[in-house]
Amino acid sequence: MQGWNFPQRLYFFRSAAMSSELDLLALEALGWGPDFGDAYQTFRAALSPGEQQRVTPVRVVGVQRQTFQVRGVDGEQEARLAGASRHSGALTPAIGDWCVLEAASDGSGRLLEVLPRRTTFARALGGEEGKRAGAVRQQVIAANVDLVLIVTSPDLDFDLERLERYVLAVQHSGARPVLVLNKADLHAQADWWVEQLRSLGPDLEIHVTSAQASQEPGSQGLESVRGLLTPGVTLALIGSSGVGKSTLTNALLGRPAAPTGEVRASDQQGRHTTTSRTLYAVPGGGLLIDNPGLRDIAVWDADAAGFEDLEALATQCRFRKCTHTTEPGCAVQAAVRAGEVSAARLAAFQKQSGRRGRR
Repeated sequence: MQGWNFPQRLYFFRSAAMSSELDLLALEALGWGPDFGDAYQTFRAALSPGEQQRVTPVRVVGVQRQTFQVRGVDGEQEARLAGASRHSGALTPAIGDWCVLEAASDGSGRLLEVLPRRTTFARALGGEEGKRAGAVRQQVIAANVDLVLIVTSPDLDFDLERLERYVLAVQHSGARPVLVLNKADLHAQADWWVEQLRSLGPDLEIHVTSAQASQEPGSQGLESVRGLLTPGVTLALIGSSGVGKSTLTNALLGRPAAPTGEVRASDQQGRHTTTSRTLYAVPGGGLLIDNPGLRDIAVWDADAAGFEDLEALATQCRFRKCTHTTEPGCAVQAAVRAGEVSAARLAAFQKQSGRRGRR
């Protein structure tokens, strides 16, 4: 990563007691840095000399149900989560995570540890049946992401409130949000749509692209977006299905890596074409994660983790933008009057909702 000078590199090799064949530049190209190196060495120091010879750092580049695709200095391979890790309450690897891989004699690999994350892109999921009402859990969508492209398009699916939720989720993760108005070729003038996006925040970076027509004469290219991808930088894409995330991914990679689908003419809604999360190496440097379409993301916030039941009640209010104060037909206020929700808890919910509301 940038800022890691030669003495630091030399210290890494000497202190790691690793094979001289370890290609640090290859790890840096995958997003490696001194913070991961320190955490890796701390974990490795607790192992026996024999165990130390069998471990190496790898990054998760693909997630399946029971296995993970990981990439390190020895290339890409399949790995499983170590049994001890599965039962110890340790973090479950997510796309983009850096992990400690232990090589087995049969050529397979086991993931022993997830190294501390720089950033965590997550959402809150509702409680499962049989668990406490309103309980939520965190689902990590991607880890160690530097930039997140929030992709939208100038059509019927354009929704500022949803886009604001995306911006909040990205900011909460620790990554930097960048807005992309894709499919700009659908309209001769994109100025109105850009002005709408500017209302989400004066400091938000906005790019206007046409991924589908990027190779056609006179069409808007992707050079400004490509400029965001520098060696070692990890970029993810989020947005509703049908806005062109997979097409944008393919345009940036220069090959058909992600499947694409048509948008339904009846409602301009897209079909989900990306069903798994994959981290791609981008020609010229940088890494790119393509996520499934996320239509209604919820920001993971520990302070709001107990409000899922109130969020559900709020959907029953008469008015869509109900503030749960004096509006008629407010389902949340009705629950307070019935003694099902305390006034103090409602006040905390309103405070949390206010932070996420329209500026």
